[in-house]
Amino acid sequence: MKLSGPVAGPINLISTFFPLADVGYIAEEYFLSGTAGSYRLTGSAGDDGEWVTEPDGLAPFTTRLVVYRPVEGYCGTAVVEWLNASSGADAPPIWLLAHRHLIRARMAWIGVSAQYAPIHGGSVMAAAAEEDDTWNSVILPPLKQSDPVRYADLSHPGDAYCYDIYRQAGELVRGLLPRTRQLLAAGQSQSAATLVTFVNAIAPHGSPYDAYLIDGRPGRPATLTGLVDPEALEGGTRVRADSTAPVLMLQTETDVVGLMRSIGSRQRDSDRFRLWELAGAAHADSYSVGASFTDSGSLTAEELAERMAPRRNPLGVDFPEPINSGPQHHYVVQTAIAALSQWADGGPAPALADRLTVSAGELVLDVHGNALGGIRTPWLDVPLAVLSGLGQEDGGPAIMFGCTRPLPGPPPDDYLPAFRAATDKTVAAGFLLAEDVPEILATAAANQRRSLLLAGGDIP
Repeated sequence: MKLSGPVAGPINLISTFFPLADVGYIAEEYFLSGTAGSYRLTGSAGDDGEWVTEPDGLAPFTTRLVVYRPVEGYCGTAVVEWLNASSGADAPPIWLLAHRHLIRARMAWIGVSAQYAPIHGGSVMAAAAEEDDTWNSVILPPLKQSDPVRYADLSHPGDAYCYDIYRQAGELVRGLLPRTRQLLAAGQSQSAATLVTFVNAIAPHGSPYDAYLIDGRPGRPATLTGLVDPEALEGGTRVRADSTAPVLMLQTETDVVGLMRSIGSRQRDSDRFRLWELAGAAHADSYSVGASFTDSGSLTAEELAERMAPRRNPLGVDFPEPINSGPQHHYVVQTAIAALSQWADGGPAPALADRLTVSAGELVLDVHGNALGGIRTPWLDVPLAVLSGLGQEDGGPAIMFGCTRPLPGPPPDDYLPAFRAATDKTVAAGFLLAEDVPEILATAAANQRRSLLLAGGDIP
């Protein structure tokens, strides 16, 4: 393995738009070269996840790592994100959702271009775009097309080698950041599908990662060639029970009964596994595709509430309904990383969570239309709106975003005290961080003022 860099010049990654220097961080890009291995099954890929594999072929590769690290005060924990390849370009959804906590805790973040498409081209969404051109709004150019000079040396042998590339990237982090004592692997959506396969089939051969955050997986994980078939997501493959490193899996409503169809892969919690199902949350939402890009921690509550407001055209394409505007996914992912880091250090396991209440394959709803069961947050238990991971019935990329349906009338007079009590309850249950509470309450007050204004009521 050879690591070269940092590479001079602007990094090609759609990430946060504010300067990282404003929060005491530096952004760097490195090129990683070496020889990667592929793997093949020696038995069946059973639903218990206990896949037996052996090394297969070898191939040379050169890929890139993006590193965000604190200039001072590095805590020693690095989150290594398998960059999402679904659009055909790299995307960092875990960083976008959780960067506020990573920065606050002075963690490092490393994004790994583990897959073929973001380097050379191709997208799992390309076939869908042939049937519905609204999918074109989420298809982006690869590195070698967007900057052919900077990325001329990159070369990926194919996704059969992506698992070993990701493994090698993790092995290099401790040398790159010498004070690193803990590596947390993380990935969302397509990357969650490949991480399930990594845990089940590759980690038993040796893994540098101390714990795994798997966010928004489909029921059927990726194959050993890296294939994630959008037409065949439903399945019951679990994470292997004998994983030596702890695994925390976070699923939204969209992931359990919607687009990702993972309900069949539900499994029991154990001393090495936790499943968190988050009520009222969508696979993507107004924070992840809106506020996250500019949320440096310096926004006022009114500005943050405005940037998380429900919209119908987050990708420049009109959706049937406003997308999910609940920020619970953002805050719970931050909690998940904090809990996972503590767990990997030998501390207590993350909280046990109820599963979403499902009957005949559909969510059971409360009197407002919000889901019952799952992780409860104040946005669900003291609602201003129905927040769903479902509801965009016309297909296309809208099905990833859920919907927001405001409740009629102004908020009740006791809205803020009730919201505060529900927030405190969620913190005590282990699903929100106490550090986030002041911001959560301030944005709740801003949303109350917005709702009163829209309802024609008196603004406090």
